[in-house]
Amino acid sequence: MQLQVEDTLILSCIKIKPTPEELEQLNELIPLVQDWDYLINTIIDRGIGPLLYTKLSLLPNSSLIPEAVKINLQQAYYKTVSRSALLYEHFRKIAEAFVAQNIPLIGLKGIYLSEWLYQDIGLRQFSDIDLLVKEEDGEKCLAILEGIGYNPFTSSVKLSKFVEAQFDMIHYPPMFLNGVSIELHIKLHSKNQKYQVSVPALWKNAIPATIHGVNVQALNTSDLLIHLCLHLDKHFRTGHVQFTCFNDITNLLEKYGDTLNWNEFTDNCRLYSCEEIVFKYLVMVNKYMNAAVPIDIIQKYSILLSKQDEQLFVKYLKYCDGVDSVKTLSGHYGYLKNVESFSGKVRYILGVLFPPKAYMILIYQIKRPGLVLFYYPYRYWIGVRGVLRSL
Repeated sequence: MQLQVEDTLILSCIKIKPTPEELEQLNELIPLVQDWDYLINTIIDRGIGPLLYTKLSLLPNSSLIPEAVKINLQQAYYKTVSRSALLYEHFRKIAEAFVAQNIPLIGLKGIYLSEWLYQDIGLRQFSDIDLLVKEEDGEKCLAILEGIGYNPFTSSVKLSKFVEAQFDMIHYPPMFLNGVSIELHIKLHSKNQKYQVSVPALWKNAIPATIHGVNVQALNTSDLLIHLCLHLDKHFRTGHVQFTCFNDITNLLEKYGDTLNWNEFTDNCRLYSCEEIVFKYLVMVNKYMNAAVPIDIIQKYSILLSKQDEQLFVKYLKYCDGVDSVKTLSGHYGYLKNVESFSGKVRYILGVLFPPKAYMILIYQIKRPGLVLFYYPYRYWIGVRGVLRSL
């Protein structure tokens, strides 16, 4: 599967501040575009549209872009500004309430990166607010959120009580208010992953940060880069990639790649047992987004990027194919290993393979309940595909 001119142009837009040479390359691609419908649909769906919109004035050949395409890019930018402004106001109220109670919090992903890294809330799309709080503060934080009007999302549709009891809680059920979702994390990943990032170490290494005028904390550069790569890997393996992860990693490297202590960063990856995963994605963004990764790092780790990974990357770029479900079948393998008794393992497997009808209707958005039985083979296929990708 090859990249088209349109694909190359989309990837060339990712950097917030491209070099003059990169801008010229982007400019030269514009006259070669043949399918503007494909380009505009893909670039907006991948969250890259606003990054092209703000570069139009720097591209002489932008006069060749159809007016309808420019209008769509402009709309994508202002929609992102509008949504981000709403989310930041919610964040401010929440953060001020936590700070008033001396509760430390770390802003994760979009709520931190949009303002700090992109420095323009119209450039980085995000749909909810992710916060990391200490486990001992979790219940108090939930009470504060309820006190200012947020309500928890609780679903009675579950796989089974036995299966659900085996899951490791990474974050509390989302809290909602006026269409805004808040996820309070006490961890960044489940215990069944082969990598293990130390949450106490994250807090120890956290740095002061100001988000929307409120003094909070953020992950330091090394931990942030590791977190972004691991978060990307989770979605890359299970079939629902958020392309903003690639944007974030690329632009973080552009801003801090030259000052990052790569030896210390590598040591941290080894400490967390995630060296191969993290550096695979660094090689990937260097190859496809020209991200600033030292040549010696590329030479050392280029073997980690397989042809299958590259084919899957191109597929995600072109089609964004995948299943957006809370628990994919491939993700259950780690939990199954932790079930000690044989009878328990059997109960777990049966609970995963034959979930209730209501669960299937909700997860797969089945419009005609009579067709539920036909979705079970589809569920198994998705699971097998996920396991093969993980392997």
